[in-house]
Amino acid sequence: MEANYKLIGKRIRIHRKKRGLSQLALAGEIYCSPPYISLIESGKKSMSLDTFIMIANALNATADELLSDNLTNTVKVSNHEFASLLTDCSDFEKKVMYDLAVAAKASLRKNQVPSR
Repeated sequence: MEANYKLIGKRIRIHRKKRGLSQLALAGEIYCSPPYISLIESGKKSMSLDTFIMIANALNATADELLSDNLTNTVKVSNHEFASLLTDCSDFEKKVMYDLAVAAKASLRKNQVPSR
């Protein structure tokens, strides 16, 4: 399987924006030019492993998060994203989210169409 740089770039853009960074700010953190960041985010340019690591560290993102669209085993990424969703929740909100997840799972299993 070949890496899909457009999907990697998309994930980098999402995480950069989530952190509130401009392309200029990210470029400054990893010592490159803003046009280079633009090329990476658009998937028009691949990057070295060193650059990828610097970007992941600057965005406080894991490699799994940035590569998740290219990985076949994304269970850990999903678990991390779900855990991140709960980090700013109160105990009450966490309980409600848990109850919703239990109910959704039960409903999915109850209404699942059997495979042929």
